[in-house]
Amino acid sequence: MKQLMFVVISAAIMTVFAACSPTPVAIKFDKDVYVLEGADAKGKIVAFAVDADGNPIKEGVDLTYFCADRDVVKVSADGSIEAVSSGEETVEVEVVGVDIKAEIDIRVKIPSGIEVTHEKLSLWVGQVKKNVAAWVVSEKEAYIEGYTTEWTSNDPSIVSVKGIPDPVKGKMQRSYVEMKGLKSGDTTITASFGDLSKDITVRVYREDEELDLSGRRKQPADGEEKEEEEEEEEE
Repeated sequence: MKQLMFVVISAAIMTVFAACSPTPVAIKFDKDVYVLEGADAKGKIVAFAVDADGNPIKEGVDLTYFCADRDVVKVSADGSIEAVSSGEETVEVEVVGVDIKAEIDIRVKIPSGIEVTHEKLSLWVGQVKKNVAAWVVSEKEAYIEGYTTEWTSNDPSIVSVKGIPDPVKGKMQRSYVEMKGLKSGDTTITASFGDLSKDITVRVYREDEELDLSGRRKQPADGEEKEEEEEEEEE
């Protein structure tokens, strides 16, 4: 009799507790997209079940995390994530024991290099050039959004540089630079992002300099060299 009474009371308590416990109707996240930056980047998905009023259910609900493809990101049972390679992947989250699911996007960005529109170029003294740009790429040689490079001149007395807004403003945002030739000579312009850099070789000419068909300075002819030598000897 006592055993029967215990069972009845326990069942009643469980029924009351169940009636009082909120029922999950959806899963929410603290971010719209999770971004991992760098080859060793790690993070954690913060997800929680909510009731019909949108209030988080803090107790009595377990979540499980699943990702079919582990080539971009590794996902643990507790929602921990680790970068594998650049790209974007979707993680599925489910309330254990209830048919309620949600998806969240994970974006991995691993900057591995810099590409430029020009690797070599020439300027006249006083000329301004604005169509030179650089962008950051991943280990898969794909453009990575959201990263901009810094510009420096190895010899600012030959070529000055100044970062300018992207005039195209298309889907692929680039870092543009304004270059100005100041005096005749050779130097390098560098686009850099963190530990990554890319050099552009720049040659500046005077307007009175004679150039050959390849754009290089013309070398004086043999006769001209001898005449110059003779003039020097006479002096």
